[in-house]
Amino acid sequence: MKKGKLGISLLLLIVLVGSSVGCSSKNKEAKADTSPDNQRGFIEEGKMLVGMCPEYPPFESVNSDGDIEGFDVDLAKAIGKEMGVETEYINTPWEGLIAGLDNDTFDVIMSGMSPEEAKESGDKVAVTESYYALKEIIVTKDKNIKSKEDLEGKNVGCHAGSASEFALESLNGQGVTIKESVPYNRHSEAFTDLLNGNIDAMVVELPWAEQKVKDNKEAMIVDDPVQVIEIAGVFSKKNEDKVKTFNTALDTLKENGTYDKIISKWFIEE
Repeated sequence: MKKGKLGISLLLLIVLVGSSVGCSSKNKEAKADTSPDNQRGFIEEGKMLVGMCPEYPPFESVNSDGDIEGFDVDLAKAIGKEMGVETEYINTPWEGLIAGLDNDTFDVIMSGMSPEEAKESGDKVAVTESYYALKEIIVTKDKNIKSKEDLEGKNVGCHAGSASEFALESLNGQGVTIKESVPYNRHSEAFTDLLNGNIDAMVVELPWAEQKVKDNKEAMIVDDPVQVIEIAGVFSKKNEDKVKTFNTALDTLKENGTYDKIISKWFIEE
């Protein structure tokens, strides 16, 4: 009996030790998959939620299938891959982007936003390095407007609160005094008023303008940029540590050619 009990005890001990080793190994593997610094600290662990306003092709827009696509989408996905996380895109009105970031609706804004626009909200954001230099240009129907100096005394529209408004405001510092800056909620509203003759010109980013003038031959782009504005990713100040990881991923994409491929896909070569 004693010998039998001893055998059973030894068998149980071996099973328990084996189970313990197995669990320990499994937990270690799970931890290794989910605990890197670049995967922690997101609203959803292992996923980067990206806020964007998909009304500005080719940066972001909604396609016929109802999916958000564009330069910012592809770049965010590539950056997320380098950071070791998945990406998900949160459709958000432009006016609600900073609030959504502040309320933890998403982790980062990638929506053609400049540091100047982001910092209008005060000291609660952390901005990445620039991922695109955006030309703000003039669109008009008036063939007499051939340079920004020709905007003198004109009514010029822009998307209020956007990089285009910052660019339009810079004209005064360049010695150009327009008659009136006409604010709109969206580029498309300004463009409609331009076509209808209600304003003389509008200031808007070049990629958006290029898509619009293709379908509206009466409008033209003036080859004299008002300003070049850098755009960047925007994190909440409390997640400032993510900026370095984002920048490192972006630098890798520029070095390995992925960034250039994304640029070529979405922008007309100049």
